[in-house]
Amino acid sequence: MMDYESFKERVMKEFLDYMPERYAGCELELRKVPKVNTCLTGVVIKPKEKCSFCGPTFYMERMYEQYKNCESFEKVMANQAIYLEESLKYLPKDILELDLTSMKDKIVFQVVNTRENQEMIALCPHRKLMDLTVVYRAITNVDEEGVSGFLITNDIAKAEELTEKALYAMAKKNTKKMFPFKSERIEETMMRMMKRWGAKEDDIDQSFPYINDVPENERVYVISNKYEFFGANALLYKDVIGNVAKSIGTDCYILPSSVHDLVVLSTGIFDESTKLINLVRETNSEHVRISDRLSDSIYLYNLDNGKINQISAPLEEVS
Repeated sequence: MMDYESFKERVMKEFLDYMPERYAGCELELRKVPKVNTCLTGVVIKPKEKCSFCGPTFYMERMYEQYKNCESFEKVMANQAIYLEESLKYLPKDILELDLTSMKDKIVFQVVNTRENQEMIALCPHRKLMDLTVVYRAITNVDEEGVSGFLITNDIAKAEELTEKALYAMAKKNTKKMFPFKSERIEETMMRMMKRWGAKEDDIDQSFPYINDVPENERVYVISNKYEFFGANALLYKDVIGNVAKSIGTDCYILPSSVHDLVVLSTGIFDESTKLINLVRETNSEHVRISDRLSDSIYLYNLDNGKINQISAPLEEVS
């Protein structure tokens, strides 16, 4: 069995042989592709005659894992070629010709953990948000199957003459429009999950018999968005969290349960914020996929002034 470096070298030499003939005029290029909380080795297929920031991409590490499982280089290459060719059928026809000018109404926020995403942050326009960092993505497609898009790197921003300030202004408008925020009680979230897993309506109702008896200031809410995709972006919209806090009627803790959602609850429920911090850390390490983790910190929403602070030393206010 080949080691990783030998496998990578052979992929770069032979992969295009498995693709249809029209790819004969293309070449492969290796790029670091930052993902949330990790960085992968992307193999990009691009035409020789013109440069593009965007092209069909697959990942060397994932293919090598497949190779280790089946021990057949040819099978992995053939399957990857078929998968890639099928995937390209569902992309917009002009996606390989990057035109960010026509996509300025599709630039959105992405909030990531600063410490765990240094490689990503170094490659793209960004701004600090407590222990988090705001980067920007251009969304290419949103449907029932999911959300697709690409990170706006420094190279792309420079080519399109887009400053970080301009990107922020676009994303501030677009994120809320493309991914409308929603909030619901945590019991409602759990009921939806149970239904998705096939539980019967009667069993679901019996699991939460006193849902309407819980006092308002003891209710726990989940904030996400319509597509349940990067719902933690709500941290950039104080009014979204503020509306929930007003409903509860007290200052509120904000727990980053993942990059896709936030949990909001009254400060009156827990006497010591340390217990919540430990709970978040334990949940992240045991129950949340690495790619979905946002932070081990928790945050405090002040009902009087609408400010959000990180609860850890030092306290940092959202700018």
